[in-house]
Amino acid sequence: MISSVLGGMPMFWPGLLLSLVPAALLNRPVGRLLRAHWVVGFLLLLGLGGVVVSTLLPQAFELSEGGVRHCTVLGGRWRSPDELLHVRDIELKLATYVPVGFAAALAGNRRRVAVALLGAAALPFAVSAVQYAVPAIGRACDVQDVWDGVQGVVLGAALGLVAGPVVRAVRARSRAV
Repeated sequence: MISSVLGGMPMFWPGLLLSLVPAALLNRPVGRLLRAHWVVGFLLLLGLGGVVVSTLLPQAFELSEGGVRHCTVLGGRWRSPDELLHVRDIELKLATYVPVGFAAALAGNRRRVAVALLGAAALPFAVSAVQYAVPAIGRACDVQDVWDGVQGVVLGAALGLVAGPVVRAVRARSRAV
C-alpha cells in the first residue's frame, strides 16, 4: 500500500536522498545547538527533509502553470488510532512529522525541548502557508494537513519524551565506562 502512495509522488525518494546531504553535513552543529547528540541533529534534519519532500515539492516533475491559490479550512480533526494504521497520502504526511517531534523532544535541556517542540508544532502551519503562497508547486493547503502534521509532531514528541530518559541513561553509562 505504501508503494502505491509513493508511486504518486515520484520526487519522494530522490528528494529524501538529497536531504541526506544537509543532514550529514549539518548534524553536528544542529546537535550542538540543541545540546544533544549529533544523531538527534541528523534525525531532525532528515525529518525536516522528509516534510519538505512530502509536502512542498510538486507531485510531478514539473511545476503547475495554472496553479490557483486554494485552502480548505473545513473539516480538520485528529485521526483515530484505527485511521493511523491505514497508510494513505495524509497518513504518510503525518508520519513524516513524527521524526521531527521525536528529535525535538530529545533536545538537551527543558528550555531547548520546549523551544524545539514549539518550532516543530509551528512547522505544519508554515508548510500550509507556503502551499498557499506558492500555487506553482500544485499543492493546496488544507486544515486537515495541519492537524495531521501537529498530530505527527505530538506522536513523535511523546515517543521522544518516553525514550529520552533511556537514551540519556545509555549515554551516561557509556561515558562512565
